[in-house]
Amino acid sequence: MMKQQAFEIIERGYTLCENSGVGILYCDAFSRIPDIEHGFSTRLGGVSPAPYDAMNLSLTRDDSKENVLRNYRIFFEETGINVETAVLVNHEHGSNVICVDKADCGRGLFRESLPFCDGIITDDPAVTLVTLHADCGCVYLFDPVNRAIGLAHAGWKGTFKRIAQRMVERMKEEFSSDPANIIASLGPCICKNCFEVDERIGNDFIAEFSCESIKMSGRKGKAFVDIEAALVIQLIDAGIDRKNISSMGLCTYERSDILYSYRRDKGLTGAMIGYLKLRR
Repeated sequence: MMKQQAFEIIERGYTLCENSGVGILYCDAFSRIPDIEHGFSTRLGGVSPAPYDAMNLSLTRDDSKENVLRNYRIFFEETGINVETAVLVNHEHGSNVICVDKADCGRGLFRESLPFCDGIITDDPAVTLVTLHADCGCVYLFDPVNRAIGLAHAGWKGTFKRIAQRMVERMKEEFSSDPANIIASLGPCICKNCFEVDERIGNDFIAEFSCESIKMSGRKGKAFVDIEAALVIQLIDAGIDRKNISSMGLCTYERSDILYSYRRDKGLTGAMIGYLKLRR
């Protein structure tokens, strides 16, 4: 099967749940898995003022730490997960993946940050993996055989460096995961119609992922790149069956009603989180 066909036919679907004004997105395919808890935050329900209104979950924006920590507590109260179990990725738009456990709970939020990493993995049900996003992709992985999970922040640089594929490789190393058993999903990210880059970058993506349609023509000297397609291709290259790959299918740039977008809002915006946890 051609790579183009492979990423076009993956299952797409999401559900938006709103409780007490807090909006949480769930991937329909992942919601059918009883062994995990997952979700993706929206801008709904927090206490941050404009332009970060309202559920800003980034400590690096010009928003008070008190607001952000309050937002985390509000959000996780709605999930039913103890916020103290959260371990935050410390992303640098790279491909480093770190294995974490209970001893890391609170890092990046209430304690010192992890070393630089764009992916985190665990087989410890005491841990809630958390990544931050405002256009960059979110990759969820679950190995039902070895009961292990992984979560990645995938900006275009990390995507090009194959952060999703690297996370699969690290799960093989740490947990003896067989890619054929791994179930994957993608959260919201900026879509192929909105992500304009220099044409050189578009050509680099074609060369890296052997897929002409991953790049689309733009203005002179510019091109549009399909980040979701690049993530799906590398997951397939890593050995995951395309039938085990799904996506929420939402564009952060287009959905200003519920999602932050760094590019759309020219940096004056909040950030969302993806989270993933093993049920005991």
